[in-house]
Amino acid sequence: MSKNEEIEVKLQINNSKDLRYLSHFISELYRPGPPKFFHMSACYYDTENAFLQKNHIVYRVRKENNTYIATIKGKNQSSDFLARRLEINRQVGSICPNLKIFDDIENIRDKINLIYDDQLIPIVKNFFLRQQSTVFFNQSKLEAAIDTGHIYGLSITEPIQEIELELKYGRKEDVLSLAEILKTHFDLKPSMQSKFSRGLKIKNCI
Repeated sequence: MSKNEEIEVKLQINNSKDLRYLSHFISELYRPGPPKFFHMSACYYDTENAFLQKNHIVYRVRKENNTYIATIKGKNQSSDFLARRLEINRQVGSICPNLKIFDDIENIRDKINLIYDDQLIPIVKNFFLRQQSTVFFNQSKLEAAIDTGHIYGLSITEPIQEIELELKYGRKEDVLSLAEILKTHFDLKPSMQSKFSRGLKIKNCI
């Protein structure tokens, strides 16, 4: 995997009763240390004319406990449920949008330069609790994150109840293999929809 690349599988948890057993299953893998818990509140921004979406850029600022992280994501380059995309993270001081912190990234600088003076408005919000574990599986280091909470689209909400398996280093085949094992043990469904795309869907339903 290359620098600034996110490779992950997302699995929707259909039965809330599986949450405790899923957490226990993850703990039985080789996991150096206990899980970490993060209270997440995220806001996704775009211009009024959806410039970022039209250019396949997702821009998010998220509060993770007491830390703010700004993230730029690119278009998913995979055709299956193993998502593979550009991801760049920067620590910032608040939830307020500021794209200028990414002006050193060559492949997106020219695009975001065009909207530096435009107002960025919140288009999707979500709030959730993340239980995050570092695990080693076969030849790879993975991050397993169990997320529970809600996505907000004005007057409509949708639940978040999912597990993400993100490759930190190693082989994408190990991510897929662990995902298959989890699917056989629990009522899980692979999903190609991000929290952002789900938020856009319920926002546009209004």
